[in-house]
Amino acid sequence: MAKKKRSKRQSIRNSDFFNEPLYGMDLNFKSDDARTAGPTESDEVDQHGEEDLSEVLARALKHSGREERETHGFHTYPAGMHPDCAADIIAACPGAVHDPFCGGGTVLVEGILANRPTSGTDIAPIALLVAATRTAPMSMATPLRAAARRVTEYAKQPIEVAVPEEVVSWYEPHVAQELGRLRDGILKEDPAVHSLLRTVFSSILIKTSFRDSDTSSRRTPTQRPPGTTLTLFHKKARLLGRALECMPQDLPEATLKYGDARVKTAPSMVDLILTSPPYPGVYDYLPMQQLRYAWLGLNPGRGYIKEIGSRRAFRAKERGEALKTWQADTTSWVATQAGTLNPNGRMAIVVGDGLVAGRVVDTLYPTIEAMEAAGLTIIARVSTDRPDHARNTTRTEHIIMGERQG
Repeated sequence: MAKKKRSKRQSIRNSDFFNEPLYGMDLNFKSDDARTAGPTESDEVDQHGEEDLSEVLARALKHSGREERETHGFHTYPAGMHPDCAADIIAACPGAVHDPFCGGGTVLVEGILANRPTSGTDIAPIALLVAATRTAPMSMATPLRAAARRVTEYAKQPIEVAVPEEVVSWYEPHVAQELGRLRDGILKEDPAVHSLLRTVFSSILIKTSFRDSDTSSRRTPTQRPPGTTLTLFHKKARLLGRALECMPQDLPEATLKYGDARVKTAPSMVDLILTSPPYPGVYDYLPMQQLRYAWLGLNPGRGYIKEIGSRRAFRAKERGEALKTWQADTTSWVATQAGTLNPNGRMAIVVGDGLVAGRVVDTLYPTIEAMEAAGLTIIARVSTDRPDHARNTTRTEHIIMGERQG
């Protein structure tokens, strides 16, 4: 298979954007994205299966660092797939694309950029909000910026507003009030731009809090001058507008639905299922969004107990029991999703080994077994070791591709 050279895409970010003055203030903001780095660089890649496809997967797995083109850099989302990894795999597999663990929408963005019918599901309300925003049409850029200016002006009024009780201890009082006025101002705007404004609002909720990052609940009290939260909101809205304008015109619309991957499938038969399910025992994806749920009035519902491979499950249960549950869930969702593949359709799973109490949780062979049990033939797979600086160890990541024989 001939390799396709991808054109260099324009980054939405430049070194001066977050430092340019607004409202007469030079605030030297740091991007939220700097708080969640992309995948670390890998060393050698172990390849198996069809040579051409394993080469594609190896190249996809080697991508590292942040990629800030189109809308990918907007709003942090933990452990997202590298955009170029998704793009490489989509380019090698024609047809409709579905991601049953769509998270922040990386696969969805790359699917519509490739002009493919694209769909995704997730059980996390924040994931659906972010993914919908990242795949919004470029025509929304101007309405978004205009609405954000009005919201910012509204929030400058010195009025006291209600703040969710569960968030009070995480913010300076004046910051909480500014956030509350932004929240209320958004509700006064046209519903057509509500989801975009809410995503902008969501993007600043951790940065303006005492939390260290999206993936850490450690408290680090900070001081933020009055008015700077409003300025950050306005700047982030302008950044999103710029990102949307970097998206080509007339892209297909991504179909995005709430759904548990064990039971919810794509709206129609597809040719490629490309996804990165939760790594076992690594994150608690839904609980880590508690501040956002409170501010946005979102209810994760049964998502807390439906979450697959959560860290809390491995801590609450005996390790062997938690591992059996994760394996059963993996077998279930793979079988459900494989049933929507067209003849010769492919499933590509990007997954890393878990780490619980210093012990590795292997994901490669349980994933292969689940795919084979679902009737898929493994046609290529690759693995590489990546340093996990947060845990002072090395973890192995894999891409496994199976095919439904026609």
